Amino acid sequence: MTVFDLRQRKNGRPLLVGHRGAMAVAPENTMVSFETAVSAGADIIELDVQLTADGQVIVFHDPDLQRKTGVSGHVGQYSAEFLQTLDVGHHFGAAFSGTPMPLLDDLLSWAKGRIPLMIELKHGPIFVEQLEATTIHLIEDHNMVDEVVLTSFDQFALRRAKQLNPAIATSFIYGGRLLDPLALVRDLSVDALSPFTDYLTAAEVALIQKAGYACSPGGFWWDYPTLIAWGVDTISSNDPGSINLA
Repeated sequence: MTVFDLRQRKNGRPLLVGHRGAMAVAPENTMVSFETAVSAGADIIELDVQLTADGQVIVFHDPDLQRKTGVSGHVGQYSAEFLQTLDVGHHFGAAFSGTPMPLLDDLLSWAKGRIPLMIELKHGPIFVEQLEATTIHLIEDHNMVDEVVLTSFDQFALRRAKQLNPAIATSFIYGGRLLDPLALVRDLSVDALSPFTDYLTAAEVALIQKAGYACSPGGFWWDYPTLIAWGVDTISSNDPGSINLA
């Protein structure tokens, strides 16, 4: 197995990442959102995972359930069986009422051979170290080590991931204008850096790539022509169908 390579010099152009699927046109982190992103031409689907009370990996972004489901508390307080009874589509629109949270296991089965996944390991304010081990076990079971990238704001999580399986691609997410962004990963084995575009500069893109990492940014500022001119390796969109990288 080989590490999934985000670098545009290998892929020929920036890869288009569907952020939480296609969250501008369907409820984020759901199968309908992921299916929409594939149909729209995304090269990679980005998603978020957390660990349930019974040790299963489920796809959900927020640290609290209230905003998306109307239920108080966090994912780690409930079983996967209960969480999958919750409606995560109605908040987006009545047409999506009844949409459930997917389990990572089911998503991997669906994505295998269809589209690579960029999986963000969600930590904080609760830290569940078993999340990495369980996620990687599922990835290995589906023989998808070379079809995923694990990302996180949590350096401890990324270090655990590489210790568990060095062949899994990883990227460290950070936000801020730093004198030396490479110092963040000097003692960390990663394959890419994911800076917030809000603070990104052309010089920082070049610095990251010269050091041998892919520059796979996130954030809220998306001036696509500028970022593409800077040479970023991936472009993220909440509506991948609206982006033309041809």
